[in-house]
Amino acid sequence: MDSLINKEREKGIVLSSKILLARNFSNLPFPNKLNYIKGRDNGKKIYNVLKNEIIDEELTLYEIWNTKEEFGKQYLEKDLNREETISIMINEKDHVRIQYISDGLNLEEAFEKATSIDDKIEKNFDYAFDERLGYLTTSPEHIGTGMKASVIIHLPALTMSEEIKNISKNLSKMGMSIKGVYLEGTNVYGNLYRITNKISLGLTEEDIISKLKKAVFSIIAEENKFREILLSKCRYELDDKVYRAYGILKCAILLDSKETIDLLSNIRLGAELSLIDIDKSKLDKLLILTSNSSLQNHLGRYLDDKEIKYERAKLVKEILKWRKDRRFEAYGI
Repeated sequence: MDSLINKEREKGIVLSSKILLARNFSNLPFPNKLNYIKGRDNGKKIYNVLKNEIIDEELTLYEIWNTKEEFGKQYLEKDLNREETISIMINEKDHVRIQYISDGLNLEEAFEKATSIDDKIEKNFDYAFDERLGYLTTSPEHIGTGMKASVIIHLPALTMSEEIKNISKNLSKMGMSIKGVYLEGTNVYGNLYRITNKISLGLTEEDIISKLKKAVFSIIAEENKFREILLSKCRYELDDKVYRAYGILKCAILLDSKETIDLLSNIRLGAELSLIDIDKSKLDKLLILTSNSSLQNHLGRYLDDKEIKYERAKLVKEILKWRKDRRFEAYGI
């Protein structure tokens, strides 16, 4: 099993794993019933406990209510950012939501890290827990273990073949869901999907992780099968798709967010198939930094629509630091 995990990590099909633990306190109403003053007081108490308990981690408190809306959105868009692996949301939908994000398919590590933080909080607060139902949460999906396990996975071949619809049906039967990370209405773009458990009640944390991993390995096998079909039947078209994306990102003066994500997905597919030599970690970084909110926060100022497109294209060039690629030489370019 470890060799399989290492193999899929190298290909980069699974970008990240995340464990979310939802917890509430027995002596307080749920956050949607909590008044403003008690909510702020609760937040400060939890932060002070965490600061004292988690001495080996650098913690920063972001008070979203005191942040401009566009800048504040960045802190809610952390699923792909593995540089900031831990986030603890206070008084969002639950009193505490602990999130830990790990590279690749590594749910066990994410669970271990999230649980260690959970134990430290529980030492100081009394959780709302029922012997029959488990942890009590605002969402019925979280009741039980209070855990949501998920992975973000890159599935361009299954998307192009429209097999993603069958994948979704099969996962639903297994108590899991698959949703696009980036959506325009109901349409998915960027070929990135989040696979997660829908059921927590009646299962252990280990059961949830095991079932999710089994499903992910099955989906990786299907994705690889359809990639082989693309390579054998549509090789020129596939090369063209990858290098058109390469050329646009290399030369564009203005880039909008959706176009950038689609182009990065095409280049990632080329990198995963060894068609182009690009550092995938840079592609991952750009997925985070090129969103409107992250880009403005990165530059520390508000940008109008045209400035955002210009600065996005500029940032792409800076991070990727384009150089001549071996594949261009193969084509005599």
